[in-house]
Amino acid sequence: MLTTKKRMQTIKLMATALIVIMLIVGAVLALRESVPINFTVWGIILFCIALYIIFTIHELIHGLLFWIFSNDKIKLSHRKGFLYFNCPNQSFSKWQYQIITIGPCVLLTLILVILALEFPVDLVAIYLLITAHSGFCMADIYTMKLISSAPKKAQIKDTREGIQIVSEK
Repeated sequence: MLTTKKRMQTIKLMATALIVIMLIVGAVLALRESVPINFTVWGIILFCIALYIIFTIHELIHGLLFWIFSNDKIKLSHRKGFLYFNCPNQSFSKWQYQIITIGPCVLLTLILVILALEFPVDLVAIYLLITAHSGFCMADIYTMKLISSAPKKAQIKDTREGIQIVSEK
Protein backbone atom coordinates (compact mmCIF):
# COMPACT_ATOMS: atom_id res chain seq x y z
CA MET A 1 0.00 0.00 0.00
CA LEU A 2 2.74 2.41 -0.88
CA THR A 3 1.74 5.96 -1.67
CA THR A 4 0.94 6.38 -5.35
CA LYS A 5 0.07 9.46 -7.34
CA LYS A 6 -3.53 8.24 -7.75
CA ARG A 7 -3.89 7.70 -3.97
CA MET A 8 -2.47 11.16 -3.25
CA GLN A 9 -4.97 12.69 -5.68
CA THR A 10 -7.79 10.81 -3.95
CA ILE A 11 -6.64 12.06 -0.54
CA LYS A 12 -6.38 15.65 -1.80
CA LEU A 13 -9.87 15.44 -3.34
CA MET A 14 -11.33 14.00 -0.12
CA ALA A 15 -9.58 16.68 1.98
CA THR A 16 -10.85 19.46 -0.29
CA ALA A 17 -14.40 18.10 -0.21
CA LEU A 18 -14.31 17.79 3.59
CA ILE A 19 -12.99 21.33 4.02
CA VAL A 20 -15.60 22.80 1.65
CA ILE A 21 -18.45 20.94 3.39
CA MET A 22 -17.23 21.99 6.84
CA LEU A 23 -16.82 25.63 5.72
CA ILE A 24 -20.36 25.68 4.34
CA VAL A 25 -21.75 24.16 7.54
CA GLY A 26 -19.71 26.63 9.61
CA ALA A 27 -20.92 29.61 7.56
CA VAL A 28 -24.54 28.52 7.85
CA LEU A 29 -24.22 28.04 11.62
CA ALA A 30 -22.39 31.37 12.04
CA LEU A 31 -25.07 33.24 10.08
CA ARG A 32 -27.89 31.38 11.85
CA GLU A 33 -26.50 32.10 15.32
CA SER A 34 -25.31 35.62 14.42
CA VAL A 35 -21.74 34.84 15.46
CA PRO A 36 -19.55 37.87 14.79
CA ILE A 37 -17.03 37.26 12.03
CA ASN A 38 -14.13 39.68 12.11
CA PHE A 39 -11.30 39.27 9.61
CA THR A 40 -8.30 41.53 10.19
CA VAL A 41 -4.77 41.27 8.86
CA TRP A 42 -3.52 40.58 12.39
CA GLY A 43 -6.22 37.94 12.87
CA ILE A 44 -5.24 36.19 9.63
CA ILE A 45 -1.56 36.23 10.66
CA LEU A 46 -2.45 34.75 14.06
CA PHE A 47 -4.61 32.12 12.37
CA CYS A 48 -1.72 31.08 10.10
CA ILE A 49 0.61 30.85 13.11
CA ALA A 50 -1.98 28.78 15.01
CA LEU A 51 -2.41 26.51 11.99
CA TYR A 52 1.34 25.94 11.80
CA ILE A 53 1.44 25.18 15.53
CA ILE A 54 -1.44 22.71 15.19
CA PHE A 55 0.28 20.95 12.28
CA THR A 56 3.51 20.77 14.29
CA ILE A 57 1.73 19.38 17.36
CA HIS A 58 -0.09 16.88 15.12
CA GLU A 59 3.24 15.54 13.83
CA LEU A 60 4.78 15.56 17.33
CA ILE A 61 1.90 13.38 18.55
CA HIS A 62 2.58 10.96 15.68
CA GLY A 63 6.25 10.96 16.72
CA LEU A 64 5.38 10.32 20.38
CA LEU A 65 3.10 7.43 19.43
CA PHE A 66 5.77 5.94 17.14
CA TRP A 67 8.24 6.22 20.02
CA ILE A 68 5.81 4.52 22.45
CA PHE A 69 5.08 1.57 20.13
CA SER A 70 8.42 1.08 18.38
CA ASN A 71 11.55 -0.69 19.48
CA ASP A 72 13.63 1.24 17.00
CA LYS A 73 14.56 4.86 16.47
CA ILE A 74 12.01 7.23 15.00
CA LYS A 75 13.04 9.42 12.12
CA LEU A 76 12.07 12.94 11.17
CA SER A 77 11.65 13.06 7.39
CA HIS A 78 10.88 15.74 4.84
CA ARG A 79 8.67 15.18 1.81
CA LYS A 80 6.90 17.61 -0.49
CA GLY A 81 7.53 20.53 1.87
CA PHE A 82 6.25 18.79 4.99
CA LEU A 83 8.07 17.36 7.98
CA TYR A 84 6.77 14.13 9.42
CA PHE A 85 7.81 11.30 11.72
CA ASN A 86 8.17 7.70 10.70
CA CYS A 87 9.93 4.48 11.68
CA PRO A 88 11.39 3.16 8.44
CA ASN A 89 11.18 -0.62 8.16
CA GLN A 90 9.61 -0.98 11.60
CA SER A 91 6.61 -3.32 11.82
CA PHE A 92 3.60 -2.61 13.99
CA SER A 93 0.51 -4.60 14.83
CA LYS A 94 -2.70 -3.44 13.23
CA TRP A 95 -4.07 -1.89 16.43
CA GLN A 96 -0.77 -0.09 17.17
CA TYR A 97 -0.64 1.54 13.75
CA GLN A 98 -4.31 2.51 13.97
CA ILE A 99 -3.58 4.37 17.23
CA ILE A 100 -0.47 5.99 15.73
CA THR A 101 -2.47 7.06 12.68
CA ILE A 102 -5.66 8.41 14.25
CA GLY A 103 -4.32 9.57 17.65
CA PRO A 104 -3.39 13.13 16.61
CA CYS A 105 -6.70 13.61 14.76
CA VAL A 106 -8.77 12.63 17.77
CA LEU A 107 -6.65 14.37 20.41
CA LEU A 108 -6.27 17.71 18.62
CA THR A 109 -9.91 17.84 17.54
CA LEU A 110 -10.93 17.21 21.16
CA ILE A 111 -8.60 19.98 22.38
CA LEU A 112 -9.95 22.40 19.76
CA VAL A 113 -13.57 21.61 20.67
CA ILE A 114 -12.78 22.23 24.35
CA LEU A 115 -11.13 25.55 23.39
CA ALA A 116 -14.23 26.48 21.39
CA LEU A 117 -16.39 25.83 24.45
CA GLU A 118 -14.06 27.81 26.73
CA PHE A 119 -13.57 30.76 24.35
CA PRO A 120 -16.88 31.29 22.50
CA VAL A 121 -15.70 34.74 21.37
CA ASP A 122 -13.14 33.01 19.15
CA LEU A 123 -15.58 30.36 17.92
CA VAL A 124 -15.21 31.18 14.21
CA ALA A 125 -11.40 31.09 14.31
CA ILE A 126 -11.38 27.84 16.29
CA TYR A 127 -13.93 26.29 13.92
CA LEU A 128 -11.72 27.27 10.98
CA LEU A 129 -8.78 25.60 12.75
CA ILE A 130 -10.87 22.45 13.28
CA THR A 131 -11.82 22.54 9.58
CA ALA A 132 -8.23 22.96 8.39
CA HIS A 133 -6.98 20.28 10.80
CA SER A 134 -9.66 17.89 9.56
CA GLY A 135 -8.37 18.41 6.03
CA PHE A 136 -4.82 17.67 7.22
CA CYS A 137 -6.14 14.48 8.83
CA MET A 138 -7.59 13.15 5.60
CA ALA A 139 -4.41 11.19 4.78
CA ASP A 140 -4.57 9.65 8.27
CA ILE A 141 -8.25 8.79 7.82
CA TYR A 142 -7.51 7.22 4.43
CA THR A 143 -4.67 5.21 5.99
CA MET A 144 -7.10 4.02 8.70
CA LYS A 145 -9.43 2.83 5.94
CA LEU A 146 -6.63 0.82 4.34
CA ILE A 147 -5.49 -0.67 7.65
CA SER A 148 -9.04 -1.54 8.69
CA SER A 149 -9.47 -3.70 5.60
CA ALA A 150 -6.28 -5.67 6.37
CA PRO A 151 -6.49 -9.12 7.97
CA LYS A 152 -6.67 -9.16 11.76
CA LYS A 153 -3.12 -10.47 12.29
CA ALA A 154 -1.54 -8.25 9.62
CA GLN A 155 1.63 -6.34 10.39
CA ILE A 156 1.94 -2.76 9.19
CA LYS A 157 5.43 -1.91 8.01
CA ASP A 158 6.30 1.77 7.99
CA THR A 159 8.48 2.87 5.06
CA ARG A 160 9.70 6.20 3.74
CA GLU A 161 7.23 5.91 0.84
CA GLY A 162 4.17 4.92 2.87
CA ILE A 163 3.03 1.73 4.51
CA GLN A 164 3.15 -1.92 3.56
CA ILE A 165 0.56 -4.32 4.91
CA VAL A 166 2.22 -7.68 5.53
CA SER A 167 -0.24 -10.52 6.02
CA GLU A 168 0.45 -14.06 7.12
CA LYS A 169 -0.88 -16.57 4.64
